Amino acid sequence: MADALISVLLDPLISITTEFLIQEVKLVKGVKEEVSSLKSTLIAIKDVLEGAEKKQLEDPRVGRWLDQLRHVSYDIDNVLDKWNTEILTSEIQKQNAPAPLPSQKKVCFPLPSSCFCLSQPKKVRILHKVAHEINELNEKLERIHKEKRHYSLETTKVVPNKRRETTSFVDVSEVYGRDADKDYLISKLLCDSSGHGGKVPVIIPIVGMGGIGKTTLAQLAFNDEKVLANFDERVWVCVSEPFDEIGIAKAILQELKVGFQDLQTLQALLQRIRESIEGKKFLLVLDDVWTEDREVWEQFIQPFRSGAAGSRILITTRKQKVATMMDVPARMIINLELLSEDHCWSIFSQLAFFERNGEDRQQLEEIGRKIANKCKGLPLQAKTLGGLMRFKETKRDWEDVLSDKIWESHDEKIKHLAPFLLSYYDLPPLEKRCFSYCSVFPKDYEFRRDELIEMWMSQGYLSSDENPENRGQNCFKNLIMQSFFQDFRKDDDGSIVGCKMHDILHDLAQFLTKNECSTMKVDEGNTQPHIVEKVRHLTLLFTPHRVEFPISMLNEGHLHSLFIFNSNPSVSASRMPHQSSGPLRYLRTLNMRKCGISWLPGQLIGQLRHLRYLDLSYNKLEELPDEVCDLCNLQTLSLKGCVALGILPGGMGRLVNLRHLHILGCNQLNGLPKGIGRLTQLRTLDAVVIPENNHEEYVSMGDLEKMNRLQLESEAYIKGCVNLKSLSEAEELAGLMKGGNQVRLSLHFALFGGMVWKEDDDFEILEALQPRPSLKSLNIVHYRGANLSPKWMTSLHNLTRLVFRYCQSFETFPPLGSLPSLEELEIDENRELRKIGGEVMGITTTASSTSTSTSSRISSSDDDINVAKGGGGVHHFISFPKLKRLSFRRMDRWEEWEGCESVTNMPCLNSLTIYGCDSLKSLPEFLKETPLQHLHIVWCSILLESFRGKEWAHISHVPNIQIGEYVKRDGNWIEDAL
Repeated sequence: MADALISVLLDPLISITTEFLIQEVKLVKGVKEEVSSLKSTLIAIKDVLEGAEKKQLEDPRVGRWLDQLRHVSYDIDNVLDKWNTEILTSEIQKQNAPAPLPSQKKVCFPLPSSCFCLSQPKKVRILHKVAHEINELNEKLERIHKEKRHYSLETTKVVPNKRRETTSFVDVSEVYGRDADKDYLISKLLCDSSGHGGKVPVIIPIVGMGGIGKTTLAQLAFNDEKVLANFDERVWVCVSEPFDEIGIAKAILQELKVGFQDLQTLQALLQRIRESIEGKKFLLVLDDVWTEDREVWEQFIQPFRSGAAGSRILITTRKQKVATMMDVPARMIINLELLSEDHCWSIFSQLAFFERNGEDRQQLEEIGRKIANKCKGLPLQAKTLGGLMRFKETKRDWEDVLSDKIWESHDEKIKHLAPFLLSYYDLPPLEKRCFSYCSVFPKDYEFRRDELIEMWMSQGYLSSDENPENRGQNCFKNLIMQSFFQDFRKDDDGSIVGCKMHDILHDLAQFLTKNECSTMKVDEGNTQPHIVEKVRHLTLLFTPHRVEFPISMLNEGHLHSLFIFNSNPSVSASRMPHQSSGPLRYLRTLNMRKCGISWLPGQLIGQLRHLRYLDLSYNKLEELPDEVCDLCNLQTLSLKGCVALGILPGGMGRLVNLRHLHILGCNQLNGLPKGIGRLTQLRTLDAVVIPENNHEEYVSMGDLEKMNRLQLESEAYIKGCVNLKSLSEAEELAGLMKGGNQVRLSLHFALFGGMVWKEDDDFEILEALQPRPSLKSLNIVHYRGANLSPKWMTSLHNLTRLVFRYCQSFETFPPLGSLPSLEELEIDENRELRKIGGEVMGITTTASSTSTSTSSRISSSDDDINVAKGGGGVHHFISFPKLKRLSFRRMDRWEEWEGCESVTNMPCLNSLTIYGCDSLKSLPEFLKETPLQHLHIVWCSILLESFRGKEWAHISHVPNIQIGEYVKRDGNWIEDAL
C-alpha cells in the first residue's frame, strides 16, 4: 500500500516544489534544493514499489522496509500540510487585521487560489522550521532509498490497466448450488417443534468457513414466501465482533419497531424484548456470531424463551465451538459444504465473460476454468476472481493470473486471501488507498457513499483533481465493479448510495494496514496501555459506560483519523479532554457520530487545524464552540440530527475550504450565519433556514443565490418558507432547488401559532417553489393556505411519496389520483376538510362521471397501468394506479369519503390507516374491490359504531384489521369482536 500513499503524496509535493522554484525563494539557504531532492528520491523509490508490495508476502524484510517508507511518507505529508496551513491561517488573519505600517515589508507569492502575503519575519520563521524538518526527512528517506538495494527490488513502471469502456455493474444476484441447502433449512424453520424437546426457541446454527455463503443461505430462507407467512415477527441483526449485547438488543428492538430511547441498561432492554415478543412466533437471525462465552449467551437468550412455540433463532458462524456452546443438538446444525467446481464456474464466468463476445469466451474458457478451480468451492472467491478477470483483456493477462506465485505461498493466511490479494494488486493506486482505508470501520458497517468519499477527500486521496467528488464517485464505482463491496442500498433512481464489505474483504483491508490502522475497545476495566507504534488511523469502540477519553494512550502526533463508536448513545461516550497535548495535532478526520456528547471543548477543537472532516451527527449538542471556525482546512462539517442545536457560530465565514455542510434534522436553527454566503467552495447543503424579520446576522436568499457552486443535496429541507420576503426570493429558492439533485424534499412553511398571515401569501409562495419534475418524495408541513393545488403538483410523474403534515386550513385536494407513480400518501392534521371525493381521485366533475381532468388523462402508450382501453376504444381511468399505503390522521371535520363507480380506484392498495377522525361516517364501497391487507382504525367514534352494520361488508375481506381495541389477524379475532 506504500505505492498508493506515495502516489497520493507526490502531487502536492511537486506543487509546493514548483512554488519555491517560481518565486526563487532564498530566505532560507538550501530549502529549495532540499524539497527538490525529497521529490526526486520519492520518485526513484516509487519505481520499485509495485514489485515490493507483492514481494513482502514472501520476504518479511521487505515488509519492514515498506513500513519505514510509509511512516516517512506520512511525516512528509504532515510537513507539507503544516506549511500550507500556516500560509492559509495568516491570510485569513490578514483579512481581519488593520492595514500594516508603511515601514513593514511584505512578501507575496501565488498559491493556486489566491495571493498570500506574509510579513518578512513570519515568512522566515516558517521557512526555517520547514527547512529543518525537510532536512531531517531527506536524511531518513535517503537511508531508506539506499537500503532497498539489499532486497533485489526491480524497477517497474506502473502502466495503467487497459480496461474496456463500461459503465455496467454486474450484480450477481442468482445463487448457485444452494437449492438443497435452502430447502433443508426452510424445512427446519417450518417443522413442528415437538421433536425438539419443547424448547422455545429452537436454535439452528449454520456453520462454515468465511466466504462459503452462510449469510446468503440465511437470506434466501429469511425472504422465502413460506417463511414470511409462518412467523409473526422476523428480525435480522448482524453481530460480528465484539458481541455487544446492548447494541444487538437495540438493533432487535429497532427491527421490532419498539421504542427503547428511555432504556440504558442491558437488563431493561432485554425486558423490553421479552414484552415485545411474548406469545409471538418469531424468527430471529443473528448473522456472524463469534462469542464462545456461554454465560453471556445464556443471559442474552433468556427473554426469547417467552416466544410462542415454533419460534426460531438462526445463527451463522465460522466457528463450530459457537454451536457447541449453545447446546444445540447435532441434528440441528447445518454444516455448509463447499460448492462444486461447476457451480463455482457459473459464478466466475457470469462476471469474467460479461460483455465479451463468443470468440473471446471460446479462447479464454480453458484458462478460465483452471482459474475458477482456484476458488476451492468458495463462492466469494469465485465472485472476486470473476470480477478481476472481467477487466483482463488478453490471453496472456489470464495466463499471468493463473501462474502467479501467490498460489504457491506456504502462508495459510496468504493462500486463503490469494484471490483477494490478486484483485487488490490489480487496482490503480488511488483505488488501493481508498479500499484499504475502509479497514477503519467495524465489521458489517454500512458505508454511505457520499460520506465515504468525503472521508477519502479529507485524507488527501482525491486532492489532485479539480472535482474530487466526481473522482471519488468513479473510485467507488470501480471498487463495486471489482466486487470489493456488497449488500448494496440504492436510492429511488437505482444508484448505489450505501454498501458493506464482506468479512473476508474486511480481513484483507486489515491485513494490508496492520501497522497503520488499529481498533481498540475502551471500557472501565479494560484500557490497553499502548496502541501499535505510529498508528495513523484509530478506531475506538466505547462500551456503554461513561469513561475518560484515553488521551494518554494515543501516540505523539501521528494520527490522521480518529473514529469513535459508542454502543449506547444515551450515555456520553467519554469525558472529552479540554485540550490536546499534541497527539491529535495532525488529525484530518474526526468521526464522533452518535456518541451522546452534549459539549465540545473549544480549546481542543481549535488546535485541530489540519482537520478536513468533522462528523458530530446525532449528538446532544446545544451549541458549537467558536473555535470550530478556526479550522481553515475543514471541508466537511456534519451536524445531522443534532436536534438540540439552536445556533451555528457566527464566524463560519472563516471556513474558507468548506465544501459540504450537513444540518438536516437541526430543527431548532432559526437561520444560517451570514458568513456562509462568503464560502465560495461550498457545494452541498441539505437544509435552508429562512429567518424571520430580515435578521442581518443570518444569510439571505440573495447571498445563497450568488453561490454558483452551491447545490441542495438529494434530501433537502427548507424551513421557514413563509419568511420569504417576496415572490422573487421564492423564485431564487426554486432556482437553487433546480440546481441540485433532490430526490426527497421537505417544505416547512411556519412554526406553531402566533403569527399574522394571509392564506394567499402561502399559496403564492407554494406556487413559486416548483420543484424538479424528477422528485420522488415531497413533504409539505405547516402550510396555512386554503388552496393546496399548485399547477406543478400533477406534473410530478415520478413522485412515489407525498405527505401533508399540519396543513390545517386547506379545504380541497389537488387531483392526486392522476399521479402515475404515487405509492404512499399521508395526510396528518387538518381542521377544515369535510369531504374527499372525485377531485382528489383525479375526476373533474361528479363521482359518477367518467370524464377526467386534462392533467389526469394519460394515454395507454404513456402508462399502461394508469389507463386501459375499454369497449369502443374509450380509455378507462384508473385513480391512484400504484398507491399502496394511505394514511389519514387527526382530521377533525372530515365527514365523507366517496369513490368513483365508473373508474378503478386504488387497485394496489395494501395498507390503510385512519386515526383520530371522529366525524368520518363511512368508508367508500370501492375498498372491497382493493387488495387491502392491513387496516387500522383508531379513535374514530362514529365510524367504529357503523361497523356493527353495513360498513363491515366493505372490509370483511381484509386479513389484518385493528378496529379500536379489537384486532383481527389472519382471519382470527384476538378478542370478542363485532
